[in-house]
Amino acid sequence: MSKENEKEMMSFIEDGQRWLQCKSCYEYKKVEEGTKAITCAKCTMINTLKLKPMDEFFKSIKPKTGRPAGWHFMNEFVDKDGNVFHKGKEQPKLKGTLKPTKVKPRKKKKKLSEDEKLKRDLKSWKKRKKLRRGKK
Repeated sequence: MSKENEKEMMSFIEDGQRWLQCKSCYEYKKVEEGTKAITCAKCTMINTLKLKPMDEFFKSIKPKTGRPAGWHFMNEFVDKDGNVFHKGKEQPKLKGTLKPTKVKPRKKKKKLSEDEKLKRDLKSWKKRKKLRRGKK
């Protein structure tokens, strides 16, 4: 931006704090000394959304590889193309020599109700109580 186009927005100082108008909506915001112009958060978001469509705005930055979560922590992982990885490092010499790794789906834990949680905690409390009595 050239120096001629920059104009200082309306501002005032109240209780030692400087307030300056937003360039777009002219709403006053707190600023530091020496600030010439600002664009508030609302106007920034509105302008950002105008530039990109919503589906593109929330689109994942990294494309999915098709590998399971934590594949790079496995001792050995072979993807569907035959690439072999040892602890996340590709082994090009071994490509196509092994069968693809079968990934088991994660077991889902049963969600306990409030009563079941209470019973579980009561059992552990009773065990601790017995151990305390035995020590005395």
